[in-house]
Amino acid sequence: MNKKQYSEFRKDIISGDWILFVPGRAKKPGDLRKKREKRKTIPFHECRFEDPFTNVDEHILIGYPRKKGGEIKSDWDLLVLKNKYPAVHHLERKAIRHTSRFFEVVEGAGHHDLIITRDHKKDFPDLSREQAFRVLTAFRDRYLMLFQDKNIEYVSMFHNWGRGAGASIFHPHYQMMGIPIIPPHITHVMLGADRYAHTHSRCAFCTMIAEEKKQRTRIIAENDAAIAFAPYASWNEFQVKILPKKHSAGFENTLDAELQLIADMLQLVLKKVKKNLGDPDYNFFIHTAPMHEKKKYKKSFHWYIEVIPVYNTAAGFEFDTGMQINVINPDFAARILRK
Repeated sequence: MNKKQYSEFRKDIISGDWILFVPGRAKKPGDLRKKREKRKTIPFHECRFEDPFTNVDEHILIGYPRKKGGEIKSDWDLLVLKNKYPAVHHLERKAIRHTSRFFEVVEGAGHHDLIITRDHKKDFPDLSREQAFRVLTAFRDRYLMLFQDKNIEYVSMFHNWGRGAGASIFHPHYQMMGIPIIPPHITHVMLGADRYAHTHSRCAFCTMIAEEKKQRTRIIAENDAAIAFAPYASWNEFQVKILPKKHSAGFENTLDAELQLIADMLQLVLKKVKKNLGDPDYNFFIHTAPMHEKKKYKKSFHWYIEVIPVYNTAAGFEFDTGMQINVINPDFAARILRK
């Protein structure tokens, strides 16, 4: 890296967010790859997911591999189950909304589900290719089931790995939350994508893919169905965006062959994160169009996966301005992650 590195503000072409890049404050390249403190596990016998049919049997929704007539207790590989301690609760009736002259409130209606894989120690990058595909398949299958609930406007699909990323249980698990509102950040991105499409008569995400392939400096990996890169205006150090090459607003419409290759890409990216950044805690999430607005954003939105390794902590400037400070230039981040 150059000795003199000046700060600059970069604008995200979709959201319109400004990110302040201060690469001079970054650690030395060698420090980024230092081994972190060994990840602490908990004993098998203390994990309630080791025997789910005893501990959480009444919460189980789907078992994989799926069998006709289906006894899965002996050879299950993945389960979708209701969270025992949900943040939102399923209601048979319509959620109550109330607006006063100043305040607005909506009941915490929805679904909070978990996806658990069987092996106590194998996180997503360590799964077999078939198992990784099964995780994304489970997300897709459960998402399609949630269409039946009229209270749900948006489904958040994510994975927290490590306590620094918010995981309270060590055993690898993934979460889905169907909620009765569209989060402001999602609305912000959707409107930005729609605005770009109206102005330029093309999808901003498809344009982003073309531009990244043209410049080649931020691409981390690519296959026939997906491309992974460090975004030009990354709002987090070592943030990775995984975009399907085929335009689609809805993750749930992705066919098996494409989904398998996207699972391959996600595994590859997370293996590179683990190897090149010293096994950090991280989050990944799947961004898809809101439940009942697929047609509205069919041409302008493009579903994607985002990977966020835990690197720096937000502080006063970020909370005050809503802008992020990023100390790693995305071109440099991509060079580190490509190895």
